[in-house]
Amino acid sequence: MAHDDLNPNAFYGGGLAVESYDLFAAQNDRMAGDVAFYLDLARDRGGRILELACGTGRVLTPLVEAGFAVTGVDISRAMLEVADRRLQALRPSAWGRARLVCSAMQDFETTERFDLVLIPARSFQHLTDPADQRKTLERVWRCLNPGGMLVIDMFDPRLEMCIGEPEVWPAREVVDPVSGRRFRRTCLGRHTDPFRQTTGERMRIEELDAQGSVLGSHETSWTLRWSTRQEMAYLLELTGFEAVSVYSDFQRSPPAYGGEQLWVARAV
Repeated sequence: MAHDDLNPNAFYGGGLAVESYDLFAAQNDRMAGDVAFYLDLARDRGGRILELACGTGRVLTPLVEAGFAVTGVDISRAMLEVADRRLQALRPSAWGRARLVCSAMQDFETTERFDLVLIPARSFQHLTDPADQRKTLERVWRCLNPGGMLVIDMFDPRLEMCIGEPEVWPAREVVDPVSGRRFRRTCLGRHTDPFRQTTGERMRIEELDAQGSVLGSHETSWTLRWSTRQEMAYLLELTGFEAVSVYSDFQRSPPAYGGEQLWVARAV
């Protein structure tokens, strides 16, 4: 693996990876319905919202459009630039309800208090050090109003895929329906570390012309740490949360091995 694998968030540094992020995310069937899920939850809870790892504003922008005041935090300036452009395209009254902060989620400091905190799209798993996971949840607990809610989306690990040499996934292509830009993402290698409970992927992202010739190319990687449901339930309890619900998808299906771990927890 390349040297940037030491950084679990190398993918989000910028370039074609960030420019094509939302297009490839839309292909992920496991994420189907997530924005609607967060909107429904926000309407139930009301109040101020904090989104950690808000990225390009894929979730944040619809929340702001729906009338909520949202603070978005992300480690990637490149992702936040995309989010800012999205927000600037809204009505001024809507744009004014959003605040963007560049920070690692485990280091985010605020005197604000929130009613709902979201950590969507498996972003919590980019914290590959368990100490950072605990630190993040402790900070979330401190900035929630009493009884405030936390939602974390993770993948439930298929343990047979977490050992040995994992398969290399086939290349995928997407086309931006607005600009017509065409991108290809190719998996160059994957690795697992059962001891550290991590899985990583090295990939190449290319922009193609209409004939399939390469216009630009960028190689990068990411690493995520997986947790079992029992481990995650204990971590939430340890940091002052009570698990209210855990689903296996955004249609609120019950927990299922190998699905999503979609946690809804209350600060106690």
